[in-house]
Amino acid sequence: MTIRPSRSLPDLPLVGPEGLPKYLQLRNALAAEITAGRWEAGDQLPAEDVLVKASGFSLGTVQRSLRMLVDEGILVRRHGSGTFVAEHSHPLGGPFRHFRFLDDSGAGILPIYTRVLQRFLVDEAGPWDAFLNSERIMCIDRDFSINNEFSLYVRIYFCALRFPELATIDTALLNGVSFKDLLSRKYRQPTASYTERMRVQALPRLVTDALKLPARTVGARLDIVATDQRNDAIYVQHAYIPPNGRQLLMQD
Repeated sequence: MTIRPSRSLPDLPLVGPEGLPKYLQLRNALAAEITAGRWEAGDQLPAEDVLVKASGFSLGTVQRSLRMLVDEGILVRRHGSGTFVAEHSHPLGGPFRHFRFLDDSGAGILPIYTRVLQRFLVDEAGPWDAFLNSERIMCIDRDFSINNEFSLYVRIYFCALRFPELATIDTALLNGVSFKDLLSRKYRQPTASYTERMRVQALPRLVTDALKLPARTVGARLDIVATDQRNDAIYVQHAYIPPNGRQLLMQD
């Protein structure tokens, strides 16, 4: 676990929206370097005094940036050893079909970090029954962090008999995994088409609690039905999107 000297530290791209505080500029620059692969999972970051010299920021600013990345789960601190990239800090791989939020340039797509919140057997009727013809429907809830700026609450319904691995696998192994790619690769079930519908509504209490938002916060709900080549539903997905300053790209 060593620092990877791929290029000199003074090249850190300290950029962001106009007026962005210095600690956020540095936080975004370090997160971008991790996303780009400069430091991989388990690698150690430079010492704080090195980051001070490289960025030109104060020690307090550097420490605040690192603390934010630790709180977000991107970095971990090891007492007496230093600061390291967390083992599950890499974003969901592209190309993306959904949840494509544009970066500051308006041309790039922000990275998505995912983690499983819960998995449970669905024991009540719901709109998913109109698409999933199964007596054993399971649901997995995930947090989709968009560039570690804000999170979506994403709920996916699927047939546990059709995809038994999703119903039994250790959920920690699903963090950062594209379900669409997993189903296509593991079960040879490529997605042929999607139906998407969006509406604006007060976010459910479950969502506002999980995302630490005020009760009754108004956001968007994106409903997605993925179907195979026979036009049978593979999964039904509900994504709850809180208010944010980013643009969501909807076109193919």
